[in-house]
Amino acid sequence: MGKYSFFKKQVKYDFLIFFREPLFAFPILFIPAFFFVVFTSMYASYGDVRSFQQYVPIYSILISFLTIFFNIGMQSVSDRELGVYKRIIISPTNIYFIVATYIVRGVVISFVGLIEMLLIANLGFGIPISDNLFVFMLVFVIMIGIMLLMSLTLHGFFKNSRQVVPFTVLAFQYVLFASGLMFPIERLSKALQYFVFANPVYHMDRVAISIWENKVPNMANILALVATIVICILLLLVQKNRQEY
Repeated sequence: MGKYSFFKKQVKYDFLIFFREPLFAFPILFIPAFFFVVFTSMYASYGDVRSFQQYVPIYSILISFLTIFFNIGMQSVSDRELGVYKRIIISPTNIYFIVATYIVRGVVISFVGLIEMLLIANLGFGIPISDNLFVFMLVFVIMIGIMLLMSLTLHGFFKNSRQVVPFTVLAFQYVLFASGLMFPIERLSKALQYFVFANPVYHMDRVAISIWENKVPNMANILALVATIVICILLLLVQKNRQEY
């Protein structure tokens, strides 16, 4: 009961910190929605806004990325910098409780973002909801899991917040411009397309769009995500052997 009580308090604390800090909650939950409204409104003036529906899963993945990679990733570095991990290791609880709180927050905020996108798309612009919504939500959970694995793996190489901020900013720019969010990948040169194909978020977008449109995902995208999982697990094993908390 003591461990369960600790877990509940930790989850509650995490959400309080998240919503009390406007630099976290506002960009994650409102800026993607704002750009979605702007882009959809612009697109509506040129044709049928229904053809814009593929951006519903893309922007949902973006919110998940901001929540898990940016917010949770930086907090994991901050917790390690402040010695939170060390105190937990020598306490009656274990580090998996902290990871579990990350998972809870990542799933909840990501689904809040997904619901936000669905409401804006359907009620604001009449974009139809996918007939494959239930399967899409299951796939969305898998994408959240992969995103969390990537976040904890890559941020595990940083010891303090000063080191991780430049990396996080560059990673956000990379994901923003190399995921199909800003412009079609087909318009890029072949050389630049290789940078896109190396981006796991691009493959998440492709799989999510396929499921949303009730199509079979491209096996190349699935294999790329499987490779991402394997690489992350191997890197986590390297970090575990180093035991730097």
